Amino acid sequence: MQFNTMVTTRLKAYVYALADPRGKGTLSDRVFYIGKGNRNRCFNHAHLERSLDEEPLDEEEHKLGRIREIRHSGGDIEVLIVAHGMSDEAAHDLEAVLIPLLGDTNKVSGHGDRNLWLTRNQINEAYDRPIERGDVELFRGNILFVSLNKQDTVSLLHAENAATLAQATLGDWNTSAARSARVDCIVGIKNGLIVSIFETVKSSANTTEFQRLEIEKKGGHGRSRFAGKRRLDLEESLQGRSVFHEQAMLSRIRPRAGCQYYDAISSRTK
Repeated sequence: MQFNTMVTTRLKAYVYALADPRGKGTLSDRVFYIGKGNRNRCFNHAHLERSLDEEPLDEEEHKLGRIREIRHSGGDIEVLIVAHGMSDEAAHDLEAVLIPLLGDTNKVSGHGDRNLWLTRNQINEAYDRPIERGDVELFRGNILFVSLNKQDTVSLLHAENAATLAQATLGDWNTSAARSARVDCIVGIKNGLIVSIFETVKSSANTTEFQRLEIEKKGGHGRSRFAGKRRLDLEESLQGRSVFHEQAMLSRIRPRAGCQYYDAISSRTK
């Protein structure tokens, strides 16, 4: 049993199932193994079992034991291609989703499965935890939280809108020139939760680079537009979480305020 080269080229990466032809129930009752493969991987298990002849199998070899039972009954396992034409990463993800449902004889849960089939408590443990400011090195510096409440942040987070997200986060913000020169990072916030994180650019004198936009209207305050580098590494783990310090929520911006500034922890006045 095998596919020819023309077929395997078109299959690319795929997810497959091994099913017991003796069963009369639904497909989910007959499937006993889920795997991810390339080329002729899906046939290797049956080939391996036959190559062992009648050698005793390890107690943990449930899959090969099932295949041997089917062969002794005069049948052949059913090989089903669940999905194909996939990237390796996508195939791994689908395999991990299906194994808990169908893979009775799988030894492992699948690749990259740590965030699948989580209980409510596990979800809360992973995501319903505020960030303590002092635990993030960048946040220990002078930090400016800026409101993105009026922005469509779902769209802004698409890769093609990276420049628009940077513009929305980096300014223009109503904060003093003195504070602007000290800002170490800018955190975009929506409804108290982190959307974006930018580390500001420093000059040779170690002051923050920004453009000051003066307002000509009488009584108007100047605004600052910053230069910054997006910290995707921090966003990956901190996005969607709130920021606290000493039990106070820092990422809740005051009503009608566009931004909120906090001095570095080491120099912050009590």
